[in-house]
Amino acid sequence: MEKFTIIIIVSAILLTMPLFWLGFLMTPRPGSSSGNGNPAIFIMFLLIPLFAISVYGWVQLLRAVYIKQSYLYWTMLLIIVHIIVAFIYQVNSFNKYRLVWEEAYKKDFGLIDYEYINGIMTVASIHMNSQFFNANTFMMFITFSIFIGCLIELLRRKMRLRNE
Repeated sequence: MEKFTIIIIVSAILLTMPLFWLGFLMTPRPGSSSGNGNPAIFIMFLLIPLFAISVYGWVQLLRAVYIKQSYLYWTMLLIIVHIIVAFIYQVNSFNKYRLVWEEAYKKDFGLIDYEYINGIMTVASIHMNSQFFNANTFMMFITFSIFIGCLIELLRRKMRLRNE
């Protein structure tokens, strides 16, 4: 069972990694045109079942290999710290990315059109793909799946104790 569970987790991670890379590659360079729509949105839909499979794998692994409850709490606390730090890093990265776009626009047109910049800095914009698909967000994706797996295992243990 443990081998199969590890295969599930590793497979989900190995399938997730190229999707993040592909999403990153779909980002146009600052100053270039973007075409119609954002095909990377479809990648997000593929990530949803991979996230669920990852969580399932972590839950199965945590059930098969008993880990003390205090270790699970510490793991979850460290993951929360990681997610917060990674989120702050991502916000700073976004702010720097926005400046790159402003500079590129000013270089090409002699001024900065903030309305245009605000328009391309939206969630569904193809210009934002590098902000959603990168090594940092990949690690956040993985650690959050571990966090949810730990949470489910802790809740399962609590329910089992309540029923005994």
